[in-house]
Amino acid sequence: MQENPDGKKTQATQQEDQRYLRILIPAVIVVFVLYLIFSIWIGLRNPYTFTAAYTDTMEDSAPASGWVVRSEQPIPAAEGLTQIEREENEKVAKDAVIAIIYQDEAYQEHQAELLQTRSDLGALQYATYSESPSGVALDNQMRAAMIALSTAASSGNYTNLEDQADTYRKLVLRREYLVSNEAAAAMDQWGWQLNQRYRELQNSSGGVTTITAAAAGSFSTQMDGYETLLSPDDLDGVSPSGLAAFGDLTPLNDSGYLGKLITSTQWYYAVAMEAEPAQQLQYGKGVQIYFDALATTLDMTVETVGEPQDGQVVVIFRSAQNEEEAAGLRQESCRVVFRTREGIRVPKKSVYIVRDEEDGTEETGVYVALGYTARFRPVTILAEDESSYLVKPAPKDETDQRILNTGDDIVVSSVELYDGKVVR
Repeated sequence: MQENPDGKKTQATQQEDQRYLRILIPAVIVVFVLYLIFSIWIGLRNPYTFTAAYTDTMEDSAPASGWVVRSEQPIPAAEGLTQIEREENEKVAKDAVIAIIYQDEAYQEHQAELLQTRSDLGALQYATYSESPSGVALDNQMRAAMIALSTAASSGNYTNLEDQADTYRKLVLRREYLVSNEAAAAMDQWGWQLNQRYRELQNSSGGVTTITAAAAGSFSTQMDGYETLLSPDDLDGVSPSGLAAFGDLTPLNDSGYLGKLITSTQWYYAVAMEAEPAQQLQYGKGVQIYFDALATTLDMTVETVGEPQDGQVVVIFRSAQNEEEAAGLRQESCRVVFRTREGIRVPKKSVYIVRDEEDGTEETGVYVALGYTARFRPVTILAEDESSYLVKPAPKDETDQRILNTGDDIVVSSVELYDGKVVR
């Protein structure tokens, strides 16, 4: 290579290097392409593929569709400003207040002031009462109240936060009343004023009415218009055609209702399903129902299995659990899960039936790659779907080491396999 005295390459040398590059780069590309073609060719000619064995589950189930039915009572709405006093799915006693109806906004503000005045008056009465705690007992109660507030705030549990705050407020006022004569005098004066105001508010509360529960139950605002059209009594002796006729009912307009009361913890799911799989169901037996709308499985009990009609039967399931999850269900599709099996999932193409030359018996199993060779592992088939089997190891006895394990490389072959054949 020619260089100038100062160490730099000459122009001729640079041109020679460029010629080498123009030749070398296409050559490298050609070699790389040939390598890819050869790898693909080898892959296509390789009759063996491998897949890892893994633990999985399969369901023995059947599709069905039907209606969720409960004991329900709609709660009529009333004219005026409505303030609902109950949470969704809250359990209420008979005659308990469901909602407060105000004649107008002024009455709503009036009621809010009445409640606040009553709360303030109660706190003052506690603070000034001679038998309320003092000294060490008061300090301990204040400390406990502070811890309860802090714990509720840090955990995000605000269920009883209002009551906890009221308790702490009463204790603080009690402390002020005991340590300051000036504060005690102010509280006595404030208490007298609050008492007078509370009486005035009570005497002028005629514009407020309430809606109460006609029966004990769970309150829900999820209305669909079928509350008065369907009841558990409608399921007695219902046939597949009768169940299908539920779809012809016209739901009532629910705009005139505040919500509903679910008056029984028992709820029912009546479905039409094929008669053959329904033969597996027996009265009183537990079964799992996968609700498509909930994307979850609920435990239910078989109540009745009807007579076949045109290849279908009506099965009624019942439950006294998960009523909150079921509160919004009505016309639903599902899978009735008869049983769930757990095992090792293997491709159907990997399963062979081989004959034991020693005793003439046949074994079902798969081949796994152990090092470079295939080794047979006997299995028992538990369940299947379109492309896979769910299996469990099936050694002949305790000394048989041919056990299929999760993580084994299962050989899937397009050619004949035998124990000891080289596959890698």
